[in-house]
Amino acid sequence: MNLYETVLLVNPELPLKDAQELSEKYQELIKKQNGEIVNTEAWGKLRLAYEVEGHKEGLYFLIQFKSEAPVLQELEKRFKYDDNVLRQALVRIDGKKFKLKKKSDEKEKKERARKGSPKDTEENAPKEENIAAAEEKTPTAEENAPKEENTKEKE
Repeated sequence: MNLYETVLLVNPELPLKDAQELSEKYQELIKKQNGEIVNTEAWGKLRLAYEVEGHKEGLYFLIQFKSEAPVLQELEKRFKYDDNVLRQALVRIDGKKFKLKKKSDEKEKKERARKGSPKDTEENAPKEENIAAAEEKTPTAEENAPKEENTKEKE
């Protein structure tokens, strides 16, 4: 079984409850085809970079799952004919190179760093040796100044 993820862009005019049911419908389809759901996330309503079918916003859902190739064909076919799915991306993930992380975990880490949590600030703070080495490598204003050449010697 390979690891895949799909991101669904759902019509923002659809009530949130119906949009979540749509996401669950696709999760059930994956399970019926002997797939395994690894992670799901509802990212909510986000502004689009450009209009898609006249919409400036869309509801995003992420589904990460393990399955065989025939499931992908069935999913793509159903996405294509579902009027509520504005766009979708279905990609294979190389499990050796990528670790699946929840978007909420990354947000929490950034929030802790912003608030100045000792754990995150100590990890991300530059080491004293690195600061001293950087100061040694930084040229002074005199070293950066253009050197004047004696034009009389060249004549």
